[in-house]
Amino acid sequence: MVRKVPVQARSVESMNRMLDAGEQLFYEGGSPALTLEAVIERSQTSTGSFYARFGDMHGFFEAMHERVLGIIASEMVPLTAKAAAQPDLESAILTLTKAALGIADRHRAPVYFFAVGNSQDETARSMGAQFNLGGNDAFVVIVGSFLPDASSAAAKRRIDTAWRTILAAMFQHVMLDQSEVSRITMSQNVLATELAVMISGYLRSIPAK
Repeated sequence: MVRKVPVQARSVESMNRMLDAGEQLFYEGGSPALTLEAVIERSQTSTGSFYARFGDMHGFFEAMHERVLGIIASEMVPLTAKAAAQPDLESAILTLTKAALGIADRHRAPVYFFAVGNSQDETARSMGAQFNLGGNDAFVVIVGSFLPDASSAAAKRRIDTAWRTILAAMFQHVMLDQSEVSRITMSQNVLATELAVMISGYLRSIPAK
């Protein structure tokens, strides 16, 4: 069902209250807490208003996905700017690994739901893919600015692999507890530092071809 975009101020306020309620419920109890009844009760709206705004729960989840991606994007903007302003590659990569793991930790429940639990939904996958590719574009620009030659085929492969590594670490952080990954436990800060050392060394040793 097509989600209706409200135009009246009262309708916009009602929609935002429901999205605010959904966001609170998501971060408090994950996807099991996000029910129609809970959203209506928390937002103090009606079932009719809910269906008028979102059509059904699928429409609401699409709106919630947009909300979550917007929250993460707003956090990423200053963090990527901070990375770009670092004095060297190593500091920039460390800033980015800390940012990636921090975001994964803060937004674990909704990211897991949309990226893993709801991965069969084509709309959700498309939204996630666009978001990931935007992150990839920013990463390429930032890392490339610290390398003597980021335009060679070898450099492009290395930068791309570094991005994939950070993204994989981020999703591992979302999907699994440390005890499910390894017998060694590291703090988030230590893991981010070790990842940065590994990735920086990899990028500093780009082959000629």
